Amino acid sequence: MDSKANRKILVIPMAAMAETSGPSSRCRTLVKAFSDAGLKVATCCAEDVNYRPIEGIRNFFLEIPMPMGLPAPIAQRMFPIAQKTGITARKTVDSFDQVLFMTGNLAYGYLKKSVASVRKAIKEFHPDIVYSEFNISSMIAARLEGVPLFCTVSYPTQHEYACKPQLSEGLNRYLEEEGLPRVDSALRLFDLADKSFCPSIPELEPIKKDKVFFCGSLKKKRDQGRGGNRNKIVVYMGNGTISAGKMKKVITEAFSESGREVYIASSYLDKEDRGNIHVAPRWDFEELLEEAVLFINHGGQNSMADGLIHGVPQIVVPGKVFERKYNAVSIEMNDAGALVLSEEFTSENIRRTAKRLIASEETGNHARGLGEKLLGAGGAELILREIRNLGE
Repeated sequence: MDSKANRKILVIPMAAMAETSGPSSRCRTLVKAFSDAGLKVATCCAEDVNYRPIEGIRNFFLEIPMPMGLPAPIAQRMFPIAQKTGITARKTVDSFDQVLFMTGNLAYGYLKKSVASVRKAIKEFHPDIVYSEFNISSMIAARLEGVPLFCTVSYPTQHEYACKPQLSEGLNRYLEEEGLPRVDSALRLFDLADKSFCPSIPELEPIKKDKVFFCGSLKKKRDQGRGGNRNKIVVYMGNGTISAGKMKKVITEAFSESGREVYIASSYLDKEDRGNIHVAPRWDFEELLEEAVLFINHGGQNSMADGLIHGVPQIVVPGKVFERKYNAVSIEMNDAGALVLSEEFTSENIRRTAKRLIASEETGNHARGLGEKLLGAGGAELILREIRNLGE
């Protein structure tokens, strides 16, 4: 292995046709931290809906998986329709195996192509470490190429928490062809990691495993003041929770006369400013959350952490996705917000819940307390320390 100062890291986030900002945004945060620390960094990212180039960083090619492993022409026509009409929101997702299967990451044909692409990137870049952001193809490629593997993990994506072994047929076919052992679940591949990192804290995600480090928030709060009183409500529902059209309708009805500025982020809605309701594909969440009284979101790990580090109470609408449901319960149990079921996502209930949370000093204090713990857990610096310690 190269000297610590010259170590090379290849970062690979999970790819998907759907809007799944968690892995891609963590990838960008890690790449910047590694690069700023003087490490040589490259990515192997599919140029999907979540992709954004990183200035000065080489990106190696990676295929975009097609939902359910469908042929590309069919998937590209049908998936946007399914998302806009809310079909994806009605699908129950019980484990991360199912996420991988539905996004096409477990399809035999995709695995064959994607692992080959990652192996090609490894051979060209010669990394000392492959860092996987929930990308199972990179886990397999690192094993086949004999490169140390680091992974991001979360409590509800563990095999022990929930799994669906019956979805691993294509994966096991590919593993056998490569001379690797079969697995009873794709989630067993996380056990290949030399070190794993949970971007959370034990109060929220109580993982008890060797080689798992709690690093808290990978982000640092910007050094910025809050001009005046907080008066914003921020809304981000990601993919597969509430249809974009319904979300906009309910939020508009709930808050159009609230006297608060409301910012909705969705890649499935057209940009619009109507009165106090503002819609765009993306917003600067760091800036908005620093001025927010409430964050309404889908319960993704990144969203939950972002709200907490800015001390913002949350309404979490997890839909039928297991990980988001776990995170929503965790937020509610820690009295940092409230869980709202999809069938309860009405303007009246959202307005009433928002009023209660905004008025609760205790809820605000708990959100800020958890945020301070997330910011104090080590972040990317902890991961950098373990990169430098690898092999010692």
